[in-house]
Amino acid sequence: MKITLSLSGGGLRGAAHVGAIKFLEEQGVEVTAVSGSSAGAIVGLFLAAGLKSDDMLDFLNSLEKKELFVWASGDIGIFKMDKLEQKLEETVGIKNYSELNIPLYTCVTDIATGESYYINKGNPISYTVASSTITPLFRAKKIGEYSYIDGGFSDNLPVKPLQQYHEKTLAININPLRGESLESFKSLTIRSILIMIRSNSMSAKKLADAFFEVKGVANMHLFDFSEIEMAYEAGYNELKEQWETLSQKLI
Repeated sequence: MKITLSLSGGGLRGAAHVGAIKFLEEQGVEVTAVSGSSAGAIVGLFLAAGLKSDDMLDFLNSLEKKELFVWASGDIGIFKMDKLEQKLEETVGIKNYSELNIPLYTCVTDIATGESYYINKGNPISYTVASSTITPLFRAKKIGEYSYIDGGFSDNLPVKPLQQYHEKTLAININPLRGESLESFKSLTIRSILIMIRSNSMSAKKLADAFFEVKGVANMHLFDFSEIEMAYEAGYNELKEQWETLSQKLI
């Protein structure tokens, strides 16, 4: 079976994407094009560059907070993503979208206009970092004359750029709403962000041929390094459970 794959953002919940890809590998499913926002852009980059799910999981498990949260002294934004960018460069070693094994579309949000752009030319690592920049936590990513922020702010599940392909699209969402009590400023803020991001994913759900939401990551915090393996297992096991139904929609 050949499909195209759209991957949503969701911080370290992105490990659920890797678990799903592991299952697809075992089924012999060939992904012919991939799109992603934020964490989905990172996993999409790995997939397009030819990395296997085991390599992707090793990368996530090797991440440390000090690599992701680098203090951006004197800058707009609390943290910068320079070390993550460097690590992606070391892992992927590709400087142009044309070098990738399959087409990749990285969703970024233009901070000046709020518009979504689905990038497939230029340096894929730079745009992957831009797509992962959750402002104001992280500083905006400037590329050329433009500044970009997290793709999830405008299109967290970018199915649109895949509609040009003949293969059917599987869209994977890793942002189910959390079942929690909203008793603190932090919990209310996170809930509000997730509602906003989820709302711009609903139209994409209608565009995809098959939609898969990983329920098991609902209570996982966006940057909880201790739950990477749990998210991976949730992505793998839940897709396995639903595959009989989902696969019929992708034939």
